[in-house]
Amino acid sequence: MSANRQVRLRHGTAGVAGFALHAAAPPVLVHGTFLAQVLWLGLDAFSVESAGAGSAVDEVVPAQGVARVIDSRHEVFGVGSYVVLDCGLQELCVSDGAHARLLHPGQTPHSSALGVLGRPGMAAYFGLLELAALQPGETVLVSDAADAAGATAGQLAQLKGARALGLAATREQCEWVRRHGRFTACLQQTPECAPRLRALAPRGIDVFFDSHGAGLPEALAAAGVFAPRARIVQNRVRPADTAALHAHAPQLSVRRIDARSYEARRGEFLREVIPWHGAGRIALREDVVEGLEAAPSHLERTLKRLTLGRALVRVPPRERVSGD
Repeated sequence: MSANRQVRLRHGTAGVAGFALHAAAPPVLVHGTFLAQVLWLGLDAFSVESAGAGSAVDEVVPAQGVARVIDSRHEVFGVGSYVVLDCGLQELCVSDGAHARLLHPGQTPHSSALGVLGRPGMAAYFGLLELAALQPGETVLVSDAADAAGATAGQLAQLKGARALGLAATREQCEWVRRHGRFTACLQQTPECAPRLRALAPRGIDVFFDSHGAGLPEALAAAGVFAPRARIVQNRVRPADTAALHAHAPQLSVRRIDARSYEARRGEFLREVIPWHGAGRIALREDVVEGLEAAPSHLERTLKRLTLGRALVRVPPRERVSGD
């Protein structure tokens, strides 16, 4: 078997210094595991930011992927099965099945299992409907509204009878959010957007679904954009400064969502969202590059919030993956 290409984090004294393509030894299959050929990889600022910054050892960039099983010594995952698993940015992956599941037939195309019908969609669904207990008629503000979680959150809010406002990094992202995501409005994502938000939501923002952080929630709280009993759902690694938030909005509720903690309820999520997605009621653009060699620069764009839609890498199938 030929080498397994990977994208690895390069660590510096201040944390992650960059990414590098690496040729690793082929993975070894043992009893109770399966070998999968990766087809799609999802890129997440969340995954990179939560990786072991400051480590002296380079490591494969964390990522979830869609893959096809090409060899198996596992009782559940047989050859030919399509799986969604935590595989990292690489072409081949060995798994014991602990963080893998069979692709649902409704997850069409396969890449949707990494976006609107995957963890980003689940973060939006459970973050809004369970943690924030969204009610019809409320106003929802979504940061990073052009990414998978943000776009899904705004469209779910509207399907549930709420009103969605978006924030995004670029004019192109805002145009997509308004036209295709059907948000009421989308503004460029800066603390200076607060006066416009107050005009758009004079009674205040009821729910803020935030994937951005970087001081944005604190700045918006200081600017008085939130309703008295507003709820913030944080879909990111670094928590907001709750003391600063409560200094300006004492009754503000702050919750963090981790979609991985809702894996046992994935079926509940898919039953409701697959029909909406299939009927075109939840739109999501995919920002795709071809091959692992394009992944490092695409990761940099993802970390800068410059991708439009779900950032993905399509991994072309290898002609010979075993028995070389």
